[in-house]
Amino acid sequence: MKITYTGRHISLAPSQTVELDAEFAKLKKLLDTANGEAEAHVFLKHEHHTNQVEVKVTWRHNEAEGAAEHDDLFVAIHEAIGKVQAQVVRQREKNRDLKRTPVA
Repeated sequence: MKITYTGRHISLAPSQTVELDAEFAKLKKLLDTANGEAEAHVFLKHEHHTNQVEVKVTWRHNEAEGAAEHDDLFVAIHEAIGKVQAQVVRQREKNRDLKRTPVA
């Protein structure tokens, strides 16, 4: 999974990106296949004592987005990743249900 961090008025230390890469490892197990690799874009923004985070994940022909806002940067990031992960699981279940056919 390719992960890109873009910060506006904020930046992440290398030790912080390592921690976030571990969080994205869960999504990597779901999305990376032999057919292709998923891409994640994390947009960080700090305004008026709050941190706004938007996470966009693109894989194959699908896209999932999650946004969160919190005083603590890492809480906002984990909330946004959680929202994206829930969308990915729902999408995979939907695709799996469409492919299955009843046995007669």
